[in-house]
Amino acid sequence: MMAGVTAIQGVDDTLKKLTTDAVASLSPRPEVTVGPLDRDTDDLRLNWFLYRISPNAAYWNMEPPATGWRTARGSPPLALRLQYLLTAFPASVTDGGDQEQFAHAALAATMQALHANAILGEGDPATSALAKPLVEPLRISLDALDLESLSKLWTATTQPLRLSIGYEVSLVVVDSPTAHAAGPPVSERRVVVTPTLGPRFRSAEPARVSFGDVLLVAVEGLTAGATFTLAHEPADPAGPASGWPMTAVPTPQAPPGTVGLALPRADLAPGARRLDVTATEGGLALGHDSIGLSVVPVVTGPVAPLATGIPVDLDTAHAAADVEVFLGGQALDTAAVTFISATKVQLTLPSTAPAGPAEIVLRAGKVAGPAAVIEVAP
Repeated sequence: MMAGVTAIQGVDDTLKKLTTDAVASLSPRPEVTVGPLDRDTDDLRLNWFLYRISPNAAYWNMEPPATGWRTARGSPPLALRLQYLLTAFPASVTDGGDQEQFAHAALAATMQALHANAILGEGDPATSALAKPLVEPLRISLDALDLESLSKLWTATTQPLRLSIGYEVSLVVVDSPTAHAAGPPVSERRVVVTPTLGPRFRSAEPARVSFGDVLLVAVEGLTAGATFTLAHEPADPAGPASGWPMTAVPTPQAPPGTVGLALPRADLAPGARRLDVTATEGGLALGHDSIGLSVVPVVTGPVAPLATGIPVDLDTAHAAADVEVFLGGQALDTAAVTFISATKVQLTLPSTAPAGPAEIVLRAGKVAGPAAVIEVAP
């Protein structure tokens, strides 16, 4: 257990008690307050002003000290540093002279007490019950503030600048309201030792790939248990949400650490994709890495000559509803192109197309594929 929402109030009370005890024997005895700098009063007093709360970086992800983590995703407590301004306010000037010396005496007595009690544990009489239980003792340290920093603080008030000293209090911990749920017990202990820190992609060639192409990927730290998957896209047909398993292709001439892969389907949507590699050993994950590539549309057939002026079917891979067709480098009229499916596009060749072989290119999903050669009938 740690202090809850009363942790900051507990520090306020602790500082007030230390100060009150320190000035108890002074005459005149100043009042001790906790509040803003511009409180309207002419009484001799010392005031604690909390002007800044910041995270304690050393304990930012601290586990609960009493229990430790008991879940995969813990809820760390809120670890804070509190920065205060201790200000001496003199009483109104009297016929006997200036009152600053009484304020200075009170300030010196307080500084002496804070120096002597710089570390406060739970058993210290000055430690407020609202600050308990403590994760570790409260540490009160003098915070050197330059004149510029002090002036900026006082500029926001309606009072003239007064003699002030900065103090920092840490560690202040506000407990998390999220209860820890115990995870399942370990049913089987497994230890795997491998000579790798996990797979790391070096390259993927070609960067633009279609169904039927061999994709050569170079991977460091590759193990026998590595699997390759292509990220699933919303425009893809129904399939595994974890990604499309890539098909392994034998590559006898490939250098060590290079694997041949092929796309599993011709009806995958075109566009930029993520290729993932995941290594496992004995059922335990060893590592994961990703690399980008593009799936591009391509014409795969037919091989027979295509007549002009009439609709003909093109065999394709990775076509999409926004498919465009380029014949001999010239874009065909959109009215002459009909998307049927990812693997079939209907096309009407213009009568002006010259007979013989011609290069044809598809563009879909903002990516263009490689040129294929078709035969235009005379």
